[in-house]
Amino acid sequence: MKKFLILVLLPILTTGCATTPRPAAVSLADVISMTKAGSWDDDIIRRIESARTVYRLGADDVVRLRNEGVSDRVINYMLETYTRAAVAEQQRRDYYYYGSYYGPYYRPHWWW
Repeated sequence: MKKFLILVLLPILTTGCATTPRPAAVSLADVISMTKAGSWDDDIIRRIESARTVYRLGADDVVRLRNEGVSDRVINYMLETYTRAAVAEQQRRDYYYYGSYYGPYYRPHWWW
């Protein structure tokens, strides 16, 4: 029995996860530095998407980004990340509680 555990479980436990780690979040300073370096708007947006960064920007942050030369397209995308994340979270919760036909709170009706 010990040999089975060693031969089967040891390789499973010692192998690492096959997924690649998610890139680090893109900070406001990173966006500003990419803009000053001459990166295209699409490249900045793609990097924000790949890192799944969510921004909750205030008025001061928007003014700072505009003063640093960040385009309105990138700023608007950054503002939308919080809304998209909130909607996705609400959809996940709604699906879990109400949307799934065979979800955790599914109860057949008495006439079935």
